[in-house]
Amino acid sequence: MESPVEGNPRRRTVLAAAGAVAAVAAVDSCSEPTAEGHQPAELVLTGGYVHTVDAEDSAHQALAVKDGRIVYVGTTKGASRHIGKGTKVIKLGGRMVMPGLHDGHVHPMSGGQGLLGCDLKYAPLTVKEVQEKIQAYLDRTKAQEPDGWVQVEHWYLQAMRPEGTALTKADLDALDTKRPIVVKSSDGHTTLVNSRALERTGITSKTDDPGGGRIARDDKGEPTGVLEDDAGDLIARKIPEPSAGENLKIARTALAALAEQGVTTFMDAIASEGGLRAFSTLADQGKLTARAHFAAPVNVDDKDPLKEPTRLRRAFDSGNRITARPRIAVRNTKLFLDGVLQHPAQTASLIDPYLVHQHDHWIAGKKKGEQYWEQEKLNDTVLKLVDAGFDPHMHAIGDQAVRAALTAYAAAREAGHKSNRLTVAHAELVNPKDVPRFGRLDVVAAMGFHWAKPAPDSVDSVKPYLGAKRWAHYEPEGEINESGGRISLGSDWPVDPLDEWAAIKTVITRTAAPDGPFAKHGTMTPHQRLSRATALRAATINGAYQLRQEKHTGSLERGKFADLIVLDRNVMKVPAEEIAKTKVLLTMVGGEIVHGSAELD
Repeated sequence: MESPVEGNPRRRTVLAAAGAVAAVAAVDSCSEPTAEGHQPAELVLTGGYVHTVDAEDSAHQALAVKDGRIVYVGTTKGASRHIGKGTKVIKLGGRMVMPGLHDGHVHPMSGGQGLLGCDLKYAPLTVKEVQEKIQAYLDRTKAQEPDGWVQVEHWYLQAMRPEGTALTKADLDALDTKRPIVVKSSDGHTTLVNSRALERTGITSKTDDPGGGRIARDDKGEPTGVLEDDAGDLIARKIPEPSAGENLKIARTALAALAEQGVTTFMDAIASEGGLRAFSTLADQGKLTARAHFAAPVNVDDKDPLKEPTRLRRAFDSGNRITARPRIAVRNTKLFLDGVLQHPAQTASLIDPYLVHQHDHWIAGKKKGEQYWEQEKLNDTVLKLVDAGFDPHMHAIGDQAVRAALTAYAAAREAGHKSNRLTVAHAELVNPKDVPRFGRLDVVAAMGFHWAKPAPDSVDSVKPYLGAKRWAHYEPEGEINESGGRISLGSDWPVDPLDEWAAIKTVITRTAAPDGPFAKHGTMTPHQRLSRATALRAATINGAYQLRQEKHTGSLERGKFADLIVLDRNVMKVPAEEIAKTKVLLTMVGGEIVHGSAELD
């Protein structure tokens, strides 16, 4: 492991990347192309706007690729020296080229499965509309009666209409089926099931809440069908695992969706063995179209937190060597510290209580959410993980959970672990006192940019319950960046739709879609906006740093792999709202086209 460079973490990234490129250039200097004679490139992209995301965020006209690596970045005239008889030339026609996106927190198997199954598509729905959509799926799949599990994806719990509508098992029991039904909320923390699913799982009024979750109950103590956080695992364990063939189809579907968005590297934020096996099979077949990282789960009740991560690393990790051809890395671990901020769940752990509305006033209530790990145990677990060479990745949404994560990471740094890539995922609410700790401790904040706008899950179900003072620090991308912290992009798909460009636009503007009902709210917490250049660095080089790839990917520089994308518009120059409409015309990984075509016209 390399020693970190002291100082601002963004400066450390620049120096590390520059040093890596310089080293490669020194090795290759004897084969530097000249006008008199050189080795032709395999591919040249020319006549475009090449946004490099190098130390200066420089822009050029062209680049050349050989053996999966970039061998030239510069002018169109200079690139012509790399064109030989066998060189493929892509004429960009002024289009923008930039590094491929690095998604540092995504759930590809869940996302791919959602695209193939019963999909509510994050839509704001009434109870009747939910029932109609699920019933239509049931009618199409009658052959699976009476015992086939029904998995419904992308239920937008906070956008139910009319506002405040709550679904229960009774709404699902009214459907014409005998099958067990599981409806997963898009926030990833609430599951709704029907009575048949409860029966199949054995959940009754006598069932205890699991350590990291809650079974919602009515006034008689009977389960309502709503399961929060780890309580959903009680159901998940009973659902038959997809077959190897089904998992391969799911993985291929997810990879195609990611490539279409321009994602060239991703991290599965809670890896399953079935998913790992599917992606590994695709890697062996030469069909893996993105650099794939996986975070092995570590649960608060695990007697040995190293057992499962070590087993999965031994079984699936491809080794430390990074090649042009994508491979599998299992070097991260995932820990859940709390739940979500949104009312009515409010399972995210807060320093001060959520507010409640009484007598026309908002006052402090008694509820502070739930922190699933005690600090001492968390510190001890993190230390064991970093000792074993893993990079922990912690889900922490409330300000108390974020503080706990940073405290555990501080203990790891103090114990001498200076080079581990430590990450807090989401960090939706951060106490101002803790913001500078991201930079001081070199902790990456993997942020869900989609959340940084007015929406049902922000201004409706969070803002009133935090109050104005805390609301100013909601989705604090701007504050973390300004204090010297490093932000990466974590789409959290399928918790959020897989629309990376809408997400990038959102963190730049902090506005809802201009044609949507929440546009009337204007700009949400404008002081938290990121500049375009900063947002693109978050989605590229910072994600590469999070996943220990900044020497190889994340910027378009000589010696790095040709992981790049061609866009239909220049996102550095078009009106900010138009960034959300960006289409990726071509995605390339290690010099190989994995989406789109070299024929851009």
